[in-house]
Amino acid sequence: MGAQLNIKDSETIELARGLAAELGKSVTATIREALEEKARAREADIQVRIAEINAIVDEIREKMPPEVRAMSSKELMDAIYDEDGLPG
Repeated sequence: MGAQLNIKDSETIELARGLAAELGKSVTATIREALEEKARAREADIQVRIAEINAIVDEIREKMPPEVRAMSSKELMDAIYDEDGLPG
């Protein structure tokens, strides 16, 4: 026997059956397509958020002095804190 999914919510079952009937597809194919569509939309949303974050990072970088922009994170932390981890 193949993999199974037990849906106990009657409204969800009716939605799946109704949409499958309208599309002329099996319930399994309809659910798979809906999940794939949702996954694609979620990935697209993640990519938009990443782009927004990158734009903010770029804006911050542009406002940094060139000498700070050229520093690695370790060099920056070494410039801020002394060897005991206290602000210099």
